[in-house]
Amino acid sequence: MNIDVLIYVNRITDDITLPVNKVEEEFGGTAGNFTRVAARLGLPFRLYSIVSRMSHMNYLKYLEDIKVDTSGIIVTGDDYGPVCYAVNDGNDQRYFMAEGPMKKLPYRILDEKYRYMHLGTGNPELNYQLMNESSYDILSFDPSQEIFYKYTGDQIREFLERSDFIFGNEKEISFMVEKSGISIGNMTGHGKTVVMTAGSSGCRVYSGDSTRIPAFGSVMDGNTLGAGDTFRAGFYLGLYNNLGIEESAACGNAVSYHVVRDGLKNFDIDAGTILEEGKKLSQKAIHEDGNL
Repeated sequence: MNIDVLIYVNRITDDITLPVNKVEEEFGGTAGNFTRVAARLGLPFRLYSIVSRMSHMNYLKYLEDIKVDTSGIIVTGDDYGPVCYAVNDGNDQRYFMAEGPMKKLPYRILDEKYRYMHLGTGNPELNYQLMNESSYDILSFDPSQEIFYKYTGDQIREFLERSDFIFGNEKEISFMVEKSGISIGNMTGHGKTVVMTAGSSGCRVYSGDSTRIPAFGSVMDGNTLGAGDTFRAGFYLGLYNNLGIEESAACGNAVSYHVVRDGLKNFDIDAGTILEEGKKLSQKAIHEDGNL
């Protein structure tokens, strides 16, 4: 649940100073981005996070206004954050993260059983706490870009071995495979499902075999910020409405398309529309044989 400071540039490069076109401050973070769309789609969920009241009082008021269950969020007066500085050129992003109180405190684990426990960004120790102390039926591991610098190979291996769903883009999944020594074939051979997002190419679902689900549509000059996080909202919308994994992934693609086209804060598509779009898109899925 970050405060996102969005910095817009014409292009991202490492070797020269570039002018900034615009700076905005938004409510963000992987959980926050998910929340904005999941709440609009009517999904029942609870957030777990740790934030400072110095930086997040307006954010918490916003969540209250859109009827989000915030009982799993710890609010502290210590530190400031988490705040993410995101540089965006319309096609690519770079992130700089100030975690604030998330470095110091454990989660508040509530006594309730969940159908799905989704472990997103956050310190591995906090995700480990949720994995061990919470009650759930199905576990998802989705560390996003933090897999590259927060997780050891042993930690990745343990999360993969205990999870039912593994989420990531191609680079993130490849890194998990390399560091853990567990191939996609081994994951799916043990009943796991790998959901690999691929931006404008759609996504792939690995579950015994490989299925490619195309993007819902193409967008010129769109804003990709939050597209991956909100894919998860569409995916769980499908599962919540008893769709299969491929149809649910297609719902994720449909949500991402609308977010890129209209912008995250302008998302205003109802659940029924996303479900219908996902069902139609799943008919275009391409099933691929062969070893994973």
